[in-house]
Amino acid sequence: MESVKLDNIDKQIIEILQQEGRIANNELAKRIGLTTTPTLERVRRLEREGVVEGYSAHINKEKVGKGFTAFVTVTLSVHQLNLLEEFTAAIQEIPEILSCYNTTGEGDFLLQVVAKDTKDYEQILRMKLATLPDVMRVHTSIVLSTIKEQSIIPVKDHDRDKE
Repeated sequence: MESVKLDNIDKQIIEILQQEGRIANNELAKRIGLTTTPTLERVRRLEREGVVEGYSAHINKEKVGKGFTAFVTVTLSVHQLNLLEEFTAAIQEIPEILSCYNTTGEGDFLLQVVAKDTKDYEQILRMKLATLPDVMRVHTSIVLSTIKEQSIIPVKDHDRDKE
């Protein structure tokens, strides 16, 4: 996938939307120094081009009873295309898996999994993860504390881009 050509105003819009997805268009326009119509046109273009894929709320996992986080390395036994497709389709159906990355190194996939507690995670491991197609090995790393967690992508090269 190719990157999209972004000017400094586009980058400002992206940075603001990542932090304040619910910002009103007139407030966004004021902050970037444009009127509302060109601002809205830029936001719509960024959405149309797939730069902005959607809007969501950042949820406190503990407050919704999902304060346990684990990173799980999954190694597959065979690397046949049909089995990989079955595995990736099955991953999509498990809501406790927040993210799944196909990786190099020790395992084939790295999963971020949330649960209520260790007992709940054990159930997810036994009933969902261990039954995934073609799984040879599962290795779990439990998160003790979170030092940094963000979903904001730095789009401005602050050494080169001027405000």
